[in-house]
Amino acid sequence: MGRLQDKVSIITGSGSGMGKSAAELFSREGARIVVVDINEAAGEAVAESIRKAGGAAIFVRADTGKEADLKAMAEAAIGEFGRIDVFWHNAGIAGAGTIDKTTEADFDRQIAIHVKGGFFGAKHVLPHMIKGGGGAVLFTSSISGEKPSPASPSYSIAKAGLQILAKCIALGNGKHNIRANAICPGPVDTPLWPSFIGRDPDVIAPEELEKAFLARVPMGRMIQPEEIARAALFLCSDEASAISGAILPVDGGMLVA
Repeated sequence: MGRLQDKVSIITGSGSGMGKSAAELFSREGARIVVVDINEAAGEAVAESIRKAGGAAIFVRADTGKEADLKAMAEAAIGEFGRIDVFWHNAGIAGAGTIDKTTEADFDRQIAIHVKGGFFGAKHVLPHMIKGGGGAVLFTSSISGEKPSPASPSYSIAKAGLQILAKCIALGNGKHNIRANAICPGPVDTPLWPSFIGRDPDVIAPEELEKAFLARVPMGRMIQPEEIARAALFLCSDEASAISGAILPVDGGMLVA
C-alpha cells in the first residue's frame, strides 16, 4: 500500500474498463485521482465511488481529441490538487476496420483520440510535472502497435504513434526527472471488447473472431482489466524509477506467439 501516496494521477478513459480498474487501484495506493472520460455519468460514478471509499477524486469530462479539453483537464487537476505527478492517457476507441472500409473521418478520429490525446495531454501536463520536480507519463498502446493489423490499419498506426511519442517524451524530459512509457495490452475483457470483435459480423461471427484471437494467446485466455492496472501501477510508481522509454506488453504472451 502507498506506492502512489499523495501523487496526483490523471487517467483518461477511466469511466470504465482498464481505466476504471486503475483509478480504483491507484486510489487504494494513496493517489489522488483525476477521473477523465467523455462519458459523464460513468466518470462521475467512478469518482464518487472512490470518494465513498475514503479516497480523493474529481471527474473531468474531456474529449481527448480536442486540445482545449486536455488543457482544461490539466487546469482542473491543478485547481483541485495543486500538482500533477502521473498522466496516463488510456482513452481509446476500437479500430475502424480494413483500409477499404475506413473513411477519412474514421482515420482522423483514430489519430485524434489516441495520438492527439497523448501529444496535447502531455503538452499541458509536462510543465506542471517539471515545476513539481518530476513525474510519470504512460500511454496505452496495443499489441496492434507492435504487430501490424490488416483488420484495422488506422488503429495500428495510432497505437504505434503512442509508442514513439512515449520515447520522444522520455528522451526530452529525463533531465526533469520525468519518465514516459507505453503499455501494450492484448485482448482485454472490457466493455470496449465487443466493439472489436463485432466490427464485421457479416464477415465473421463475433464468437468465432474471439476464438481466433484467443488461439493466438499462449496463455489461452482474456487479459483482465486489473492485470493491466497492476502493470500500469508499477510503471507509474517509484518502483520503476529507472524505467523510461519502455514498451511493456501485457498480452498473455501474444506478441511472441
